[in-house]
Amino acid sequence: MYRNKRALFGLVAALVLVMSASVSIQAAEMWHYWLSGGEKEALDAFLDKARELYPNVEFTERGIPGSTSEMRRQLGAAFMANDPPELYQSAIGYDMKSYVDAGRLEPIDDIWEAVNGDEIFSEGLQRMVKFDGHAYGIPLNTHVISHIFYNKHIFEKYDLDIPTTWDEFKEVSKTLRENGIEPFAAATSWTLTHFYAPLITVLGPEGYLALGNGELAFTDPKVREAFELYGDAFVSSYMFGWSGYGWAEAANELLQGNAAMYLNGDWVVAYFEQAGWTPGEDFGFFPAPGTEDAIIIQVDALAAPKNAKDTEGAKALMTVAGSIDGQSAFNKHKGSVAANLAVPPEIYNPILLETYNRIQRVNEEGTILPNQLFMLPPSLYQELGRQVEMYALNPTDKVLDGVLNTLENMRQDLLKENAFVKWQDM
Repeated sequence: MYRNKRALFGLVAALVLVMSASVSIQAAEMWHYWLSGGEKEALDAFLDKARELYPNVEFTERGIPGSTSEMRRQLGAAFMANDPPELYQSAIGYDMKSYVDAGRLEPIDDIWEAVNGDEIFSEGLQRMVKFDGHAYGIPLNTHVISHIFYNKHIFEKYDLDIPTTWDEFKEVSKTLRENGIEPFAAATSWTLTHFYAPLITVLGPEGYLALGNGELAFTDPKVREAFELYGDAFVSSYMFGWSGYGWAEAANELLQGNAAMYLNGDWVVAYFEQAGWTPGEDFGFFPAPGTEDAIIIQVDALAAPKNAKDTEGAKALMTVAGSIDGQSAFNKHKGSVAANLAVPPEIYNPILLETYNRIQRVNEEGTILPNQLFMLPPSLYQELGRQVEMYALNPTDKVLDGVLNTLENMRQDLLKENAFVKWQDM
């Protein structure tokens, strides 16, 4: 009997220990849409580094196919069910602020202070993740989305110079098409970023920002001129059937020698490398015409929803995200420049090192601009994407009339709602 009681006591004690251990284990699930090319490799390297630094935390991830819009849809359902993830991949600026205003995000001032956020992130970037004096996101990378990548073998074969003006760009496109090469690879979801270079050419950086702040009418003659330049230069150079391609499929057209140029975010660098191309030998990049003294960036950040199950696990992963180790592990594979200014440039391949150096120069001598989707109310940037694509599919005056009026009507409605943000004042 005594032995049975002792055995029973031992069993209960063991169960208590197991239960205590299970309760003490920290965990963090991160939602993301890093699913293609070097993106997945970068995510894996980042999580491996996090597990190395925090071996007692269980880090998991869930891929959300799509992009910012699909992430918002999935998060909306999770918030309604009161079951959000510990962390998610967030755009900066308006996308993040909309969740802050709705009371959906945890402030992360303690993590920001721990990683010295005011020192390691640029002031412009801080304005897009800090609201009302509180930090809500850790920027993880900096992608340039105003560079045109090109197949160096094709340019060498046809003795083509890098175009620096729109007229030169159109001449290069003409020569390529005459020789049976599609001038410009494109994909259906990237027409919006293609529109930015013509917009900056016509409006300048100030006009670009004014449009993002809601201060410039879409029916302004200059905005129309920008659309017309976009159609005349880029759309007329698009490869046949472009609207049926995703970004990776479009990149393959360069790899296969079917197309010569491609404007995309520099995450495509990792994709080209994975396919066997050598940076600087097989491919290079040049600024899109009109952006010689400007760079448009896109930044991914990590944000922490309120009411997640394990806030301590979230804090651990966000701390890694801000660190030199975490950012080095991620950006080395992602094809991007680290948001943390203290990350040494030695981690970059020749293309990304050239990008890093150009960012430093333009930061001193020119203008670094955010992707418009960071600045505009979500409903407007989604509609802008649809309307730009509509015009690209049928670049006629009649279609353009409808595009500009639709966008202006939405801008007027949003002005009445006081929905725009003056980011320079943040």
